[in-house]
Amino acid sequence: MIKISGNILTGFLGSGKTTLLKYIMQHGLQQKRVAIIMNEIGDIGIDGKVVTGLEGVESMLEFNSGCVCCSIDDYRFAIAVQQIVEETKPDLLIIETTGLADPNPIVDRLKTASVARDAVITMVDAATFLPLSAEHEVLDEQVKGADFLVLNKIDLVSERERQKVEERLRRLNHRALLLEASYGQVPTDLLFGTGVSTYRARLQAAGQADGALAAPHAHGQDAIQAFSYETRAPVDLYAFERFLQQLPSDVYRAKGLLQLTRGAFPHVFNFTCGRFDFQPMPPALTRQLPTQAVFIGKHIHAHKDEIISRFQACERTDGENA
Repeated sequence: MIKISGNILTGFLGSGKTTLLKYIMQHGLQQKRVAIIMNEIGDIGIDGKVVTGLEGVESMLEFNSGCVCCSIDDYRFAIAVQQIVEETKPDLLIIETTGLADPNPIVDRLKTASVARDAVITMVDAATFLPLSAEHEVLDEQVKGADFLVLNKIDLVSERERQKVEERLRRLNHRALLLEASYGQVPTDLLFGTGVSTYRARLQAAGQADGALAAPHAHGQDAIQAFSYETRAPVDLYAFERFLQQLPSDVYRAKGLLQLTRGAFPHVFNFTCGRFDFQPMPPALTRQLPTQAVFIGKHIHAHKDEIISRFQACERTDGENA
């Protein structure tokens, strides 16, 4: 049974992964207990010293002298993850890869370690990506595997240079949400999967539990907003899968808990930029909770009525067949 969600933070050498990690721990995830696995090629871990002691970091583990995508074996990786989860009970696991890692094998390793993939976040250095990608194939693989692309260091390039990089990124990955940044400053709630309960608390605190919530954004990004929905009716899983497939492109994230028809186990769903998955949850953990979801995206209030209507079409009354 899946115990925790995990984010993979990847990107080539010098793209700004650790800078982003430090920024999000200082500005965006203080309400969460975070465990971090940092992977470095060399014998001595430098990046780990940067984040040690930051507020919210419950546990930090370094894998040195090997790459977590290939040379560190599955058993060692799974044992390390299990130890972190059991000892610190974090809300979120973040894996920062080496600059040479392909994120795709790591996604498979997360499954074997009972970790649900939340998102793959790839950092791209706007100033060096084009020449380096011509020499190192792994840069393209990192982009192709991303759910979110953070085009970092845009302050170092001209508008024309930035456009050329973005065109290349879009050819490699048209699905991922592309965000621009300087010094790794990103909308942290969006990238690092803030859970339903946190968003609902923020909505209610703002006095708009059924409305839209504008989240911080940086560097000219369109406003990120959210709304929540809750129902006591069970949901047909197959109908809900079709519903997720038809969500508007402005929906970047959706997360929630589904109470299902036919006495099936409750499931947690996670939608990220067109990709989605479901994870079963033990009924004992969720029996008292209704079906609930949060939708996050660009000016998402414009789609709210349509999304809720389609969601309700997935609901079933007692005894109703799908």
